[in-house]
Amino acid sequence: MGLIKALGIDGRILLAQLFNFALLVFILWRYAYKPVLNILEERRSKIEQGLSDAETAAEKLKQAEENSRQVMIAARQEAAQLLEKAQHQAELRQQEIVRKAQEDIGIMMEKEREKIEAEKKSVLAELKGELSNLILLGLKSFLHENVDDKRDKEAIDRLVKDLI
Repeated sequence: MGLIKALGIDGRILLAQLFNFALLVFILWRYAYKPVLNILEERRSKIEQGLSDAETAAEKLKQAEENSRQVMIAARQEAAQLLEKAQHQAELRQQEIVRKAQEDIGIMMEKEREKIEAEKKSVLAELKGELSNLILLGLKSFLHENVDDKRDKEAIDRLVKDLI
C-alpha cells in the first residue's frame, strides 16, 4: 500500500471512481449502447431483407423477361402461321377465281359458237332460198315456159344439192 500512497493514489477515491465508472458503463450500456445496438441490428436486418428482396426481384425480373421473350417468340410464330395460312387461302381463292373465269369464258364461247352456228344455218337457209329463186328466175328466162311450182321446186332442190 505504500506504493499506492507514494504515487498519490487514494484508495477510497479510486474505489469511488471505479464505482462511478461501473455505474456510468451500466447506465450507458442499458440506456445508450443497447438501444443504439438494437437500432443498428434492426438496420442491418432491414438492409439484409432489402438485399434479399432485391435479389428476389431481380430473379423475378429475369423470369418475367424470359416469359416475355417466350411470349414474343410464340406470337411471332403464330403471326407467321396466320400469314402463311392467309397466303395459302389467297392462292386457293385466286385459283378458284381463275378456274371460274375459265369456265365462264368456256360457257360464253360455247354459247357464241352455238349462236354463230345457228346464224350460219339461218344464212345458209336464206342463201338456199335466194339461190333457188335466182335459179328459178334463170330457168324461167332460159326456158320461156311455165312449169308448175312443184316441178320447179324439185328441180331447184336437185340443183342446190348438186351445187352444195
